[in-house]
Amino acid sequence: MPVHPPRASLRPTLRRLSRIALAAATAATIAVAAACSSVAPADTDDAAAAAAVEVGEELQLTLSRQLTSIHPHKGGSPDSQGSVIGSVYEALTTITPDFEVAPGLATEWEQLSDLEWEFTVRTDAVFSDGTPLTTDTIAWNFAQLLDPEYEGTSGAALRKYISSVDAVDDDTVAFHLSSPAIDLPGRLWNSYIVDRAFAESHDLNTEALGSGPYQVDTVDLENGVTLSLNPHYAGEAPDFESVHYTVLASEAQRVAALQAGEPQIALNVDPLSLDLFADSAVYDTILGIGPQPLVLAINEEKEGSPLQDVRVRQALNYATDKESIIQALFGESVDPLPGQVLYEPFQEPNPDVSAYPFDLEKAQELLDEAGYGDGFEVEVDVPSGTYVAAELASQAIAAQWAEVGVELTITQTPFPAWIERQYGDAQAGADLVYIMWGGQYRDGFQLFDPFTTDHIQSDVIAPEFDALVQQAQAATDVDEQRALVDEAVQNYYDEAHTIFLYPSPFTAVISRGVTWEPRSARYLYAQEVHRA
Repeated sequence: MPVHPPRASLRPTLRRLSRIALAAATAATIAVAAACSSVAPADTDDAAAAAAVEVGEELQLTLSRQLTSIHPHKGGSPDSQGSVIGSVYEALTTITPDFEVAPGLATEWEQLSDLEWEFTVRTDAVFSDGTPLTTDTIAWNFAQLLDPEYEGTSGAALRKYISSVDAVDDDTVAFHLSSPAIDLPGRLWNSYIVDRAFAESHDLNTEALGSGPYQVDTVDLENGVTLSLNPHYAGEAPDFESVHYTVLASEAQRVAALQAGEPQIALNVDPLSLDLFADSAVYDTILGIGPQPLVLAINEEKEGSPLQDVRVRQALNYATDKESIIQALFGESVDPLPGQVLYEPFQEPNPDVSAYPFDLEKAQELLDEAGYGDGFEVEVDVPSGTYVAAELASQAIAAQWAEVGVELTITQTPFPAWIERQYGDAQAGADLVYIMWGGQYRDGFQLFDPFTTDHIQSDVIAPEFDALVQQAQAATDVDEQRALVDEAVQNYYDEAHTIFLYPSPFTAVISRGVTWEPRSARYLYAQEVHRA
């Protein structure tokens, strides 16, 4: 199934972005080139400056979230273990920085029927202890993921449409589906493969054995991870022999580390902080648009909550002035989301759906109609230091909602505890959660999953939307799928199950001593960083 690259994926706006190799044609072509090019000095003076930036044998990278584990079958935020896991483990497919599906352990694949696929697998992959990675190993990993009793949470999505995975021979695995998945290769990008014997005798939450370019040396979930080269890696050896991922969970920590010249790359720096490095001899900066939308997820399951009333949810959408937040905090690098999870340049939105306009009069009218004209109190849970300008944005929303009598209490929670609270009982959860969700490749509609009723982090009640998503994901015809997607988007908008805010701003501060092809999805894989 071909996956088309986005028409654009970064919109760099700050100084020195001429150092990103740009193809001159249309604005869209320029934006695509920015996403697909290495950040590197271009002119003579810049080259001399880069040469003066000394980069040692150890690559220093920052993460903005504490790790909850390094388990390859538990998923992981790109801002924490997701970047580490993707540097240590391999999956059948990968996603390129410009959002195309590409070979990983699998070199090619073929759809035999609506419910049958075959993947041809490399035979040179070796785990870092010297154990060969075989098709039997791959089949065993998927058997684990498909077991509803297995602790690997990333298997939940696979169980919806995969019945079994078999090793056909030494270089072929077969997927037997219970429901069609025309984008199956893209869905497998983070189904990482671990050695069976190691998995059965070690704690994968804190220990690792992968076939990727690096191996794990030390793990401190709160503070970071160190890696060294996998001596048996079958691919091209990375430029750096060792890597230190350091968790800097607050904006102040990230800025201080950069001012000290410590990391080679730091992501999730507030746009307003980028000006501190505008004239830096050490760093370049990027401000662009990311593929994950920032939203206020609504808890509709909480007993007695005003948010169970669609009119209240619509009112809060009308009471949120997204434009003013963008102008104040994000340097106008993004536009408000079009009332949906789909947006350009990463996905094609439903053209009939647009953002709720800022209209306090309409919001008050709806609250009066719902019987909440005098207002009410709700809580929003914001992960500390995780999302760009999240705390300031939440404060702005609180001030806006106060205009219609809604008192928004802001709770800032460290990331691991924030995740645990979402996984827990909805009755003890926050009324709203400031969160970022989205897809990794174009035309992959599993990006709807976190917005459905049965997702582990969702507290909505959306049976009509659920049914439409299920039909769309199982469609075998692209046009039929698109019609179902548009219908699902319209239904979700009408029911106001989520307050769609704005795309995630993609920010980066990058040493002139390295080059890196920017991933606006914020996965910072160590093997993709090279010496300048």
